[in-house]
Amino acid sequence: MSMYRSYLLKNQFWAKKGNEKGNDLVGKKVFIKHDSEIGGIYAIVDNNDKTGVKIIANGEEHWFNNFDKLDMFLSRLKQNEDDFMKILRRKNLSKKLRTLEI
Repeated sequence: MSMYRSYLLKNQFWAKKGNEKGNDLVGKKVFIKHDSEIGGIYAIVDNNDKTGVKIIANGEEHWFNNFDKLDMFLSRLKQNEDDFMKILRRKNLSKKLRTLEI
């Protein structure tokens, strides 16, 4: 787990403190990252399973056992959201500029 822990901490994920008894996440370590444009991204690493990490973003679950693919996914996720936000900002700015009296 330490390789995934190190990777996630290096990529601005924060470790969730303690798991409550009776929770389905007991025995798993949860890492959380929040971005104002993307929202919450959760990474779940099983203490007993050292073969991968489950990422939950935008309500979808993705399983990764390769750091390169995980890195590409996180980069693409950020890039897609950046593009979407640029479009929204451009539409809002255009709408505001059309209402100005010049």
